[in-house]
Amino acid sequence: MALQELYTKYNRVWIPDAEQVWKSAEILQDFTPGDRALHLQLEDGTVLQYPVEGPGQLPPLRNPDILVGENDLTALSYLHEPAVLHNLRVRFVDSRIIYTYCGIILVAVNPYKQLPIYGDAVIHAYSGQNMGDLDPHIFAVAEEAYKQMARNNRNQSIIVSGESGAGKTVSARYAMRYFAMVSKSSSNKRVEDKVLASNPITEAIGNAKTTRNDNSSRFGKYTEISFDRRYQIIGANMRTYLLEKSRVVFQSENERNYHIFYQMCACAEEPEFKSLRLLSADKFNYTCMGGDTEIQGVDDRADMAETRRTFNLLGLKEDFQADVFKMLAAILHLGNVVIKAVGSDQSSISSSGSHLAVFCDLLGVRQENMSRWLCHRRIVLASETVVKPQPRERAINARDALAKHLYAYLFDCVIHKINQSLRVPGKQHSFIGVLDIYGFETFDVNSFEQFCINYANEKLQQQFNLHVFKLEQEEYMKEDIPWTLIDFYDNQPVIDLIEAKMGILDLLDEECLFPQGTDMNWLQKLYNYLGSKPLFEKPRLSSEAFVIQHFADKVEYQCKGFLEKNRDNLYEELVSVMRASKVKKASYPNFKENNSVIKGVKVKAARSGVKPANKQLRTTVGDKFRSSLYLLMDTLNATTPHYVRCIKPNEEKLPFEYDSKRVVQQLRACGVLETVHISAQSYPSRWTYIEFYSRYSILMSQAELRAGEKKQICRTVLQRLIPDSNQYKFGRTKIFFRAGQVAYLEKLRLDRLRTACITIQKHVRGWRQRQRYLSMRQAAIIIQQYVRGKRRTLTAAALKQAWAAVVIQRHCRGYLIRRIYLLLQVATITIQAYTRGWMARKRYKKMVEEHKALVLQKYARAWLVRRRFQTMRRLVLNVQLSYRVQQLRKKIEEQNKENRGLVERLTSLASAHAQGLDRAQALEMELSKAVSEKASVEEREKKRKEDTDQHSIELQKEDLEKEILILKEENRRLREEKVQLQTQVEEDTQVNKELQEQFSQLTKHVKVNWINFFFTIDSQVMETQLREQREGYESQVEALVFKNDHLTRENQQLQALFQEKNDVNRSIGQEVARLNAENMVIPELKQQVSELQRHKQELETQLKEQSTEMTGEYFRESFTAHCACLVTHTLFLLFQDFEEQLDMKDRTIKRLQDQIKALQAPVKGNLSASIIPKEYLGMLEYKKVDEDRLVRTLIRELKPRGVVVNMIPGLAANLLFMCVRHADYLNDGNKLKSLMHAIITSIKQVITDHQENFEMLSFWLSNTYYLLNCLKQYSGEEEFMKHNTERQNKNCLQNFDLSEHRQILSDLAIRIYHQFINIMEDTLFPMIVPAMLEHESLQGISSMKPTGFRKRSNSLLEDGRSEGEAYSISSVLQLMNAFHSSMAQHGVEPQLQGQAIRQLFYLIAATTLNSILLRKDLCSCRKGMQIRCNISYLEEWLREKGLQGCSVMETLGPLSQAAWLLQVNKTTDEDAAEIQQRCHELSPVQIVKILNSYTPIDDFEKRVAPSFVRKVQALLQEREGSNQLMMDAQYRFQVTFPFCPSTQALELLQVPSSLHLGFLTRI
Repeated sequence: MALQELYTKYNRVWIPDAEQVWKSAEILQDFTPGDRALHLQLEDGTVLQYPVEGPGQLPPLRNPDILVGENDLTALSYLHEPAVLHNLRVRFVDSRIIYTYCGIILVAVNPYKQLPIYGDAVIHAYSGQNMGDLDPHIFAVAEEAYKQMARNNRNQSIIVSGESGAGKTVSARYAMRYFAMVSKSSSNKRVEDKVLASNPITEAIGNAKTTRNDNSSRFGKYTEISFDRRYQIIGANMRTYLLEKSRVVFQSENERNYHIFYQMCACAEEPEFKSLRLLSADKFNYTCMGGDTEIQGVDDRADMAETRRTFNLLGLKEDFQADVFKMLAAILHLGNVVIKAVGSDQSSISSSGSHLAVFCDLLGVRQENMSRWLCHRRIVLASETVVKPQPRERAINARDALAKHLYAYLFDCVIHKINQSLRVPGKQHSFIGVLDIYGFETFDVNSFEQFCINYANEKLQQQFNLHVFKLEQEEYMKEDIPWTLIDFYDNQPVIDLIEAKMGILDLLDEECLFPQGTDMNWLQKLYNYLGSKPLFEKPRLSSEAFVIQHFADKVEYQCKGFLEKNRDNLYEELVSVMRASKVKKASYPNFKENNSVIKGVKVKAARSGVKPANKQLRTTVGDKFRSSLYLLMDTLNATTPHYVRCIKPNEEKLPFEYDSKRVVQQLRACGVLETVHISAQSYPSRWTYIEFYSRYSILMSQAELRAGEKKQICRTVLQRLIPDSNQYKFGRTKIFFRAGQVAYLEKLRLDRLRTACITIQKHVRGWRQRQRYLSMRQAAIIIQQYVRGKRRTLTAAALKQAWAAVVIQRHCRGYLIRRIYLLLQVATITIQAYTRGWMARKRYKKMVEEHKALVLQKYARAWLVRRRFQTMRRLVLNVQLSYRVQQLRKKIEEQNKENRGLVERLTSLASAHAQGLDRAQALEMELSKAVSEKASVEEREKKRKEDTDQHSIELQKEDLEKEILILKEENRRLREEKVQLQTQVEEDTQVNKELQEQFSQLTKHVKVNWINFFFTIDSQVMETQLREQREGYESQVEALVFKNDHLTRENQQLQALFQEKNDVNRSIGQEVARLNAENMVIPELKQQVSELQRHKQELETQLKEQSTEMTGEYFRESFTAHCACLVTHTLFLLFQDFEEQLDMKDRTIKRLQDQIKALQAPVKGNLSASIIPKEYLGMLEYKKVDEDRLVRTLIRELKPRGVVVNMIPGLAANLLFMCVRHADYLNDGNKLKSLMHAIITSIKQVITDHQENFEMLSFWLSNTYYLLNCLKQYSGEEEFMKHNTERQNKNCLQNFDLSEHRQILSDLAIRIYHQFINIMEDTLFPMIVPAMLEHESLQGISSMKPTGFRKRSNSLLEDGRSEGEAYSISSVLQLMNAFHSSMAQHGVEPQLQGQAIRQLFYLIAATTLNSILLRKDLCSCRKGMQIRCNISYLEEWLREKGLQGCSVMETLGPLSQAAWLLQVNKTTDEDAAEIQQRCHELSPVQIVKILNSYTPIDDFEKRVAPSFVRKVQALLQEREGSNQLMMDAQYRFQVTFPFCPSTQALELLQVPSSLHLGFLTRI
């Protein structure tokens, strides 16, 4: 949407104002393009016609009230100067919030009042938090720098800048304090304290009172705090820039010299300073120039004590301190040296003053030399040396130059010593630098100091612009948004004007080379060389100044004094005199050029600096400052910078007073508005998809809401609401808006809400009017009835008639009423009768239905059982079928093999048949051939008959007949063979056919008939077999169970018998002791019997397990007969083995019993006939060698999840105490002491080895408490014995007092408790804020306003792991349930449980309240509703667990009152009084903070008026209490271990066999 379209009615704009800079006005009429004026109405009701010459001349729009007061200025929809100015004003004046983000800048407005927001609790609250999670704070910037250093392994810098009096020094001090708190080292070198201790010293020698600030830093300081690989402080190093030396000899009105001079003068009467011969500050020229020598509210004497304390803390020796104080005192005395004029060109030292003598005495120099060379100068000529007297003015300048150089040299020496003290052996891994440097300055008279300061700010501003540009680019690339170049101000031309070749500094150094060089000559050179530069101007009204257009403003510099200050000369004669000084600090051989004390960090330069052409130029102040500035910029470019811009709100130093003119000047000068300008050119407003959906879902249609994914819904809605796609961009996680688009969306949302409100109001008002109309109509009808009625005169007859009428009416009405009553009675009885009948029928019908339901259930359950049985049977049949099918497949395979053999045989027969046919055909061919030959032969024979005679014919005939006979025989034989072959072929064909029929029948039989038949027959056989096996198994199980019961009873009898025998043995122990040889066997027999008994129990257990397994195996293995037979056989063998073993054990036990009887027989004669066995004494006997084994079993190796341990709480403690009682019973002090020491040492070892194991700590907290209670209960002290039974009092300790061990155990229990609480708190802490504040426990009520805050790209991990998990109040309750159930399972005393839960609830209350106090976005009415809902859940949980009587809910009192405060009305005096009365557990500071931070979520809510806050403050002034803002989340309630006597009888306590404590013996 175009920006011009937003100038509609009801919107507000900012117009320029001479007094307030900008003032607000409301648009009365929609603006259309082409209008010449904008119709406005000011806040005071004045109507104004604002002229508009063009589209670009429209006044800037004002942000909606819902966006005012944002934590980040770049989150505003309209980004411009008035929006920034107004947002800062609302936060500073109305909300009393001094910190605000502006992108990567932290804007800090000086409140001129001590605020309770810098305590240790606040530091802990910001530690570990991402930048933007809490309200803006200097601690947030420090944490961001520390986190990036640790995460990215890159050095960091915090650049603190601002005007004098804006609070730079305090901000830098708090940043260093934060690092010292969060990165404390484990060494004993107290590096953190030394780093903090350097501040008072540097402030004493480098800070002074100015007209703008009572503690103004007159030098720039860059402090590098070094860290090791564990990111703990190991040292620090300071570099200083441009000390204001001129302040030593001159101060303006209402200003002071450096603090250290006044501190020394205040302590002049102390013995340590007597030798310095100091006077009061108003008697020294160097300290009284500014007038008043004291600062209101500052005690110089106390500050001196603090300075000396920090000197000692840094390890600076007394000799060094004495030299420092001597030099400082000497400078003061030097200032009082009176130089008088002798003529016009000579001067001399006044002989009446003693200050020069004191000066020379303190520094150990000769007075005559100093007196001479202050007033003279040696001039070396080509052929001679001339001593020339100096006039008074030059002598005074020489004196002041000496004082300035002495102080500058002393300042460097002190800084050097501090750096040496802060340098700790060890390799520096990384560092964080804190730069406390002057901001842009412009005064009525600007000289060389302001020029250098502004030059440094130009360099810093250039570095800042590039860094902001880089971060913007990273953000766009991270969100996959096309990057477009942004036009921003580049101040490189100004820097080139100052430092380039033939620039201002170059020309200044060149002029300083000439002995006769003057300021005017240098200024003329500037005019000649730089006059054509656009950023350099010549003033119109002055010929001794020049103007530079800086990034912040135009500044006019007076050239007077530039050369002198740049040269900074000191006469060589005075240097020679000072080199002869006996004071080490004043006789430094390189006194004039002390560059060795300033060491830089070796970093690679970002760009090469400008090098001077001549070596002599390096001695000038400007050149040295430029070099140090290059070094500083190289350091900053090699680090990741963080910016803090300090703002001075007013000139009068009034608390929370806001001067818009002064603030806007500083905003322009410090780069805040440039950041806003860069952000406004792109997409300044950035909202996540979830925030956009939550805020603007009211603008979505039902079809869009049902579209699916929220991200796609946001895209669709935004494309519909803002058709111009250039006004927004969709990133991966955020939506980027151009300036004004969020305000437009807010306008649409407000219009939608206004329309809905109007609709609701319309219907409600219509209903109210209808109700009012109906009531008025009814009243009018009644009035009309009375008015229209006829009024008649009453007579006696009329009265009688009226009375009679009343009587008649009475009786008539009575009759009618009685009649109606009787009718109602009859009707009621009839209805009751029918109703009762209906109810009876209904009840009968229900009973019938229930009966039928039971019948149906019976049949249904029977059907289900039958179906289950059938299913099982089908399963069994399927298994059987599968098994038989396998067998059949095997048989089919065998049959197939046989068939293949038959097929092969058939094939061979077919081949033989084919061969026979071929042979028959051959024979037929031979036969036909023979016939043809026969015919031919007969023909030949006929011919021969004709040709030959008869004889030959006959011979031939005989031969032929023989041959024919042979042929016939052969033919017959062949015919027979042919017939045989045909017969054989037919037989083979028949056989093949029969085989094929058999094969087909066999296959068909296998598939159907044969399988069914076989299955039927086999299933019957298997069922019979299984039935027989089941009966056999059941009989075996019954036999085994009977055998087991028999063995159990026999075992119990044996145990009882053995118990009786043991009792008899104890009763005759003393008599048996005399039987040495025989009685030595009894303990061994006892041990063997107990072992056999234990073995028997184990065998019985195995027998039961095997019986159970056998029973289960039957149902599992009944699917196959073979496996069942195998298991049965195995179990039978096992039972036989067990029976044999039991028989052997029984025989062994019987044999041992016989031996015991035999041994007891001689003793029984010496005892009385009736022996009563003694009871157990509740002690456990152990051998000294088994002590380590005892402790290892019961402490070091004992697991808290054992069944026996959980069933008997405190079992381990009771067993240990029973061993302690036995040592006391034996009166063995060494054994008792050794056991207690082993117990305590082992518990400490277990706790140390399992520091993070919640279960182990809970278990040993319980057992340590039980052991401590046992030591108290059986100590024999009256206060504990009165709770015992008579039997327990008999078991008290008799010989030793264990009160010392009780104290040690109590301390150990306290340690376990605190460690136990720490684990629970560490687990609970990450859940508190998400569950109590961020999770929406009341569905449908959104209690969070999306801020659109733009977090730094480096604030979060790249994979998003910094986002907390989605915890809810249910997560907290589940965790509390886990804690409570674990404590209850381990037997922790209920009162101790209540103390632990109380501590956790206090943590919840403190953490939640602290987050509310540090997060402005959480202070809303709806958030108060959410908190009260969550508190009700916690209270319900306490009632459920029965812990409401442990004062747990009292810890939630402050949180509950804070939630109430967020919800209550905050407008009238009655509301203020109620807040004072109800919020008695909140401190006044907390109440005021919540009221100031209250943030409406919608436009319909109202902010808390500042006047109401002042009313509440006035009511709370009389309240006494803590003024701390934060609750101490690390506070620990004092733990008490209540004495609760145990009812456990030690003599009845059994030692579980699972603990394997067979070496212990019950006494």
